[in-house]
Amino acid sequence: MTTTNTSKIEKACRLGDKTFEYILKNIKIGETEKQIAYKIRKFIRKNNGRISFRPIVAFGKNSANIHNIPTDNKLKKNQIILLDFGIKLNGYCSDMTRVVFSGKPTTKQKRIYQTVLKAQGKSLEILNTKYLMHKNISAREVDKVARDYIVSKGYKTIPHGVGHGIGKKVHEGFHISPKSKKILRSGMVFSIEPGIYIPDFGGIRIEDLIVLTKNGPKLLTHSPKHIIVI
Repeated sequence: MTTTNTSKIEKACRLGDKTFEYILKNIKIGETEKQIAYKIRKFIRKNNGRISFRPIVAFGKNSANIHNIPTDNKLKKNQIILLDFGIKLNGYCSDMTRVVFSGKPTTKQKRIYQTVLKAQGKSLEILNTKYLMHKNISAREVDKVARDYIVSKGYKTIPHGVGHGIGKKVHEGFHISPKSKKILRSGMVFSIEPGIYIPDFGGIRIEDLIVLTKNGPKLLTHSPKHIIVI
């Protein structure tokens, strides 16, 4: 990935952050998943972007569906709200996932959220340490530290890879997964997105894009990751 192309992805990520900021102020109790997905698409178009994939919006139990297609399910108080969307701008894509809550989260919800956030941090940490020491690291290692942490906390293993490459397509080039043979090197742009999904309860996924530089990983998405209650 060239510096110019990385800059284009970063611009798409900035619009993604603006979109998240906008949608946080425009989610209302009683609205459907479809209505929120429409608001996301409309805001992106209004700001001269396109969607890089169909937005995933999921309330409550639906958030356990990894690729939930927005439905007429209406938002109620005290539910998980999962938002996964991306922008295509100047030919390059962004991708991010955030989870917020429509009311004070339960102890169980908070524990799952903090576990996923910590798991993501584990992947970023190994990129900061091992990559800086050796100037390369396997995608499998980055997947393993997040996956192992989630399992160590008593949850089932992540049912998807911890990340994927991104560029002109939202999934491009390689995956960060247990079977990956990819060596990560400077200039690569990819997601880190661990998740926990519990059927009939809900799911939490936190996703950011990073570029691997000679000085370690640099976040391209900057939306807040503390627990947010709307």
